Amino acid sequence: MLSSCSDKNSASSKSNPNDGSSSSKSVLSSSKVKTEESISATTLFSGYSEDQIEYARVTEAIIHYYKGDYQPVSIEVTKNGQNHHVFPYKGSITIPEDTVTLSFSYDNTMAGTTNITYHSNQNGSIKFYKNPNHYQDERYLNDPTWVNEESKKLLNSSQTLEIPLTYDKLASQIISLINIK
Repeated sequence: MLSSCSDKNSASSKSNPNDGSSSSKSVLSSSKVKTEESISATTLFSGYSEDQIEYARVTEAIIHYYKGDYQPVSIEVTKNGQNHHVFPYKGSITIPEDTVTLSFSYDNTMAGTTNITYHSNQNGSIKFYKNPNHYQDERYLNDPTWVNEESKKLLNSSQTLEIPLTYDKLASQIISLINIK
């Protein structure tokens, strides 16, 4: 489960003696912003689980990360337990944490589909890698040593991405598309 990124962006509770501010004033402002964000999220995502909200937010963040200019027409979610194989082939390394694989498409074709696997950092960010859409190389089937090296490379290419709340309106428009396998 992701924690809200807005927690890191909340107002400081320190006073500034030069501007006459007080710590209680800053905390009050911070609380008001958090309350407004909470009310907005509650309204936008009414009837959906925290997991579904997370998947919709992560989908939108990934679309924007890759500079996509579309809304997906399908979103599939697979919850992977601990020790999930990076590749579905002999020799692949495993990921010790629970992960989620998101597959979303703007046109339901292989070329229009993005597949990522991520692990929540529990601080409003994820660590993710982009999965291949298909496995054409014959070595996947017959070379476990090569598969092991390729899976290490993919896992080492993982990136950390903050999941902002700024895409919540877009996320609310796609959340009903989520199909959890």
